[in-house]
Amino acid sequence: MPKDASIVASSLAGPCALLHQAGVALADIEALLTALRDDMRSDGAEAMISLSSFVTFLQSAARQHGNGLFGWLAGRDFDLALLGPFGETVLAAPDVRSAIRLFCNAFAVIQSDSVMTLDVRDGEAVVTYRILNPRIWPRAQDAEFTLGIIAALIERAAGPGWRPSSISTEHLPHASEDSYGSEMRCRVVHGAMENTLRFPARLLTLPLAGKDRTEFHGRADVLVSNARMRDRSLPLPLRVRNEIVRGIGHGACGEADVARAVGLSERSMRRHLSAAGNSYSVILNTCREDMARNLLSVGTLTIEEIATRLDYSDRSAFERSFRRTAGTTPARFRQLICDMPVPAAAAPL
Repeated sequence: MPKDASIVASSLAGPCALLHQAGVALADIEALLTALRDDMRSDGAEAMISLSSFVTFLQSAARQHGNGLFGWLAGRDFDLALLGPFGETVLAAPDVRSAIRLFCNAFAVIQSDSVMTLDVRDGEAVVTYRILNPRIWPRAQDAEFTLGIIAALIERAAGPGWRPSSISTEHLPHASEDSYGSEMRCRVVHGAMENTLRFPARLLTLPLAGKDRTEFHGRADVLVSNARMRDRSLPLPLRVRNEIVRGIGHGACGEADVARAVGLSERSMRRHLSAAGNSYSVILNTCREDMARNLLSVGTLTIEEIATRLDYSDRSAFERSFRRTAGTTPARFRQLICDMPVPAAAAPL
């Protein structure tokens, strides 16, 4: 398994087909793919590609296509069978819940350094998706691509009239609100902590094409087992980073929480990280700075809101930490690097 974030190369087929349908010249599509050649590698029988390169490809493809919602459209049209045994097993699921649960629990088989979850809250199902490597940014098209795939999966069971309750994205809008409304057919919130798709929980019980539950669960168990092995095969510093990013903003990124998540005692985790020339505090601070840079590009968030999202005690603590690592204040970084106006509540001290 590659040690940097990767995704199955077959994921490129759907977006490329959409570009071709839109009349983008084959030479232009080939130029986009040529830029990826050096980032392709083999993982056993499967071709993989750097996740960072794939995200960049989607951003570039959207510009070629000329539609800001390219990722969403590519996801809605994506043929899951392209994902090999993973996609074929999802399509063989007996119901919506089983299909999405498999997506969440075996996601590492097709894409690493990422997380997808399914929760049910007050009669509403919430699918959450996020890339855990904070240095892969911007990633707007990728987020909408993945949510589009899940939306299409639900629509298989619910019918063409179905629409989500709401969608939220980490990023700012890259199309008009009218475009979002007509394509996603629901309320869309931008600048959220995670990318989410919400729908009535009753839809989870709707049947899909799968008939043989025993065969499905047998194949699904193998995929989930493979996904867990892939996660465990990552170097400890990467596993720690991923758990920190998952926990930030949810009150679960303390050293004890992270050690428990990676299956070690705090003492053992410290020892192993030290042997790798790293430490929990260094990884935590790096994650916070990387995430801060991303959040500062979301102009709707104040400095105080960003401090809260990153689990700082207050704005001052965030500013001191950011100045120490970035060499400037968060507000100045937003002004000079992101070329964004500073919200009144976030004026520099």
